[in-house]
This record gives sequence, C-alpha cells and structure tokens, in this order.
Amino acid sequence: MKATVRDIIILNILVATFLFVGAGIFHALESPNQYGQDHQFYEQINQATLDSLHKNLSVHMLKDEFDNLVKNVYKLKVTCPSRASSSYNWTYSGSLYFSANVITTIGYGHMTPSTFAGRMFCIFYALVGIPLCMLTLKVMGDKINELLGSFFIMISTKRQLRDGKGTKIKVMLTLTGLVLVFLFLGGTLYLSEDWSYFDGVYYCFIALSTIGFGDMVPTKGSAPSSAIQTLEYIIRGLYLVIGLVLVSSLVSSVVSALKVLDGWDCCRRTRCEYK
Repeated sequence: MKATVRDIIILNILVATFLFVGAGIFHALESPNQYGQDHQFYEQINQATLDSLHKNLSVHMLKDEFDNLVKNVYKLKVTCPSRASSSYNWTYSGSLYFSANVITTIGYGHMTPSTFAGRMFCIFYALVGIPLCMLTLKVMGDKINELLGSFFIMISTKRQLRDGKGTKIKVMLTLTGLVLVFLFLGGTLYLSEDWSYFDGVYYCFIALSTIGFGDMVPTKGSAPSSAIQTLEYIIRGLYLVIGLVLVSSLVSSVVSALKVLDGWDCCRRTRCEYK
C-alpha cells in the first residue's frame, strides 16, 4: 500500500513532536548534572597545571625553556575547557541535536548521557524513535521514487514504455547523481568551521551515511552563540534531513533496480534453455 501525502505529513509531525519532547526530557535529566561534571573537570585541569609546573619548573631554566613551558601550560588551559564544553553541552538546543543523532542512528559520540535516568530514557527513546524515523525516511524515499518513475513514464515513448523495466534503472541513476551533487554542495555549508572544502564533504558523507565517527563535529558540539550560527544550525539541520531522505530513496531504488536486473538475467537464462 502506497503512502499518501497525508501519511507523510502525519509521520513528519510525529517525528518532530518526538524530537522536541525527547530534547526537553534529556535537557531536564542531564543539565543539572552538567555543572558538577564541569566543575570537577576544571579542578582536574588546575591540578594538572600545578603538577606540570612543579615537575618542570627550575631555577636554572633557560629563557627558551621557560617560554616553552608557559606555552604548554597555556595550551593545556585553553584546549581542555573547549573539549569539556563540547562533551557536556546539555542546553535545550544541544539536547535536540543529541535526540536527532539518536533516532537517525548517526551517533557522533561527542555527547552522551551520564546519569542513570538519562541512559535509561535513552534506551527506550531509541527503541521507539529509530523505527519511527526509519519508517518516515523510507516512506518519503519511496514517494520520491514514485514521482521520478511517473516523470520518466510521462516523457517516455511508447516503445520505451513497453520496456518498462528501464524506468527503475533510470530512477536509480538519477538519484545517484542527485545524492552526489547534494554531497558536494554540502561541503560549502561548513567552510565557516575552518574546515577545508574536502573536510566538509567528508563530514557530510559520514553524516548522511549515518556512520557518525564523531571525529569532526560542527561548532565543536557547542550551542549556537549568535543569530548567524543559529541560522547555520537550522540550514544544516534541513540539509541533513533532506540528505537522509535522498539516501533512503537511493537505497530503495538500488534494491528495485537489482530486482529488475536479476529478472532480466533470469529471462535470458530461460530463453537460452528454451532454445
């Protein structure tokens, strides 16, 4: 049974509601614990800084050695807090970002629940959210395949229509091209991250394929701090949603095309045996 536009709208409303409610719950469960973790982390940094000074500082140090020690201590103080904030950024927007990573199975890994309640809720949230998200992506992907198939049928000649199996292959090739173009366009959305263009394309591929290594995270996982960053946050979110739909559509079209090719192979074998 083919899904209607009404079905797609209802599924998208359910997913959006599930995301916003889940983000609120994660925020409520994890944010109170964030301050204590950050405080403990900064204490560890301060202790590490003192240990480094006690170990390396000497009355007989040369000026270059002392300058090098100061640079290393400064680097420790600057880089560690940025990693701390990216690991425990449980604002509402950060919780929404995490919720989306869970149900899309991207799972970058730079942000994880640390409380017992948060982890328990994450299990049940994923058990319901992942199938709901996958169903929505599949339905939307199938709809795109259906529309593309109808388009190719409409512009085909009568002779091509008699050979209707080629339509599914055309759909697959078209979607392959669309996904590649979409992937390369995505690299331009992350140039503001001080990444190279290739890094942006690499990130888009890892995200849209739902591999989600977590080695590269926009804004280092922190919440947007300005209106421009908020706009980028929204545009990138829309990009990932559309990209996931296109990838789902491509996977579906590949399966359909393989069935057609397998059918052609079977027909050829049958004809050869008959002859």
